Amino acid sequence: MSGEHIIERSAELRGLRKFDDAIALIESNIDKVDEDVKLNAWLEAFYAAKEKGDLAQAKKFASLVASEDPKVPSIQKYL
Repeated sequence: MSGEHIIERSAELRGLRKFDDAIALIESNIDKVDEDVKLNAWLEAFYAAKEKGDLAQAKKFASLVASEDPKVPSIQKYL
């Protein structure tokens, strides 16, 4: 499964409110994601954690997003 496909599948799971599955898919496949889309993968996991209401996980993924691009607006209040 390509990095883009992993992100798309995670977004589908998030849309179905299967937040844990969406997060697990990203985490278990992050090494397969190309560097140029890794930011999008971490953002997808961040959104899933945020929508799930898991502040600790949202902060964790916000930090991972920030390691790729610290200026992403949606993560700022979680840093």
